[in-house]
Amino acid sequence: MKKKVTVGSVLSQIFLVFWLLLCLFPLYWLLCFSLKDTNEILGGNLIGLPTQWLFSNYASAWGTGDTISLFLFNSVIDTATTLFLTSLFGFMCAYGLLRMRWKGQKAVMTYIMLGMMIPMHAALYPLTQTLLPLTKTHWALIIPYTAFNIPITILILSGFITNIPYEMEEAACIDGSGIFRTAFTIILPMMIPAIATAAIFVFLQVWNELLLATVLSSGKVRTLTVGIQQMSGQYQTDYGSMGAALVIATLPTLVLYMCMSSQVQKSLIAGAVKG
Repeated sequence: MKKKVTVGSVLSQIFLVFWLLLCLFPLYWLLCFSLKDTNEILGGNLIGLPTQWLFSNYASAWGTGDTISLFLFNSVIDTATTLFLTSLFGFMCAYGLLRMRWKGQKAVMTYIMLGMMIPMHAALYPLTQTLLPLTKTHWALIIPYTAFNIPITILILSGFITNIPYEMEEAACIDGSGIFRTAFTIILPMMIPAIATAAIFVFLQVWNELLLATVLSSGKVRTLTVGIQQMSGQYQTDYGSMGAALVIATLPTLVLYMCMSSQVQKSLIAGAVKG
């Protein structure tokens, strides 16, 4: 039986196509921007296709001065380490706070959640004083990134872990499994979708962060956002190469989301069903 076409369905499809084009436009604009020269960009051709497709902008951005490749490598190290530590500590904290019973449990949970009320940049001065000796190492950024993203990770994981039945842990305990084995071999595999969701939130926070990266990183450990900012000169700026660097910085975000989008959907579906 053919589905009846109504005016409402046609209008909804038109709206969805328009919304799709609206969402894809920034990517189109950035890609075209990265393939133009400065004269064309400043000459008024901001939206149209390039008159000359300058793929050399990518080679220029990748290999001039303190190269974007070095900054990209630093950002990958900082972000990957932060994601690993945040996921590990966040899972351990969520399991200890929600699956175990001990005195002061709710007070500790409330105290950790209060950390979400403090913006990362509000603690800039004490962080600078504390982490100043580490500014030429990756730990100057990894430590605050991990600390400030643990509360949101626990919050995301807590909505998922409460739906896991206690009978699974009881059965594991009867079979002789300890707390750590139960947590990491039984509970952790079931929480992969929730961890993937939290990882995307943390990734966006860390990968695009600029203020702390500007203050707490120096020398050869500067991140990609700092490197792109430094491409803007006082008297002259190569906007084409800067656009190419922005494309390079955007690609990991798109790749990560495409790889983890199915896990995010599983997490949302699982969190929406009780029992």
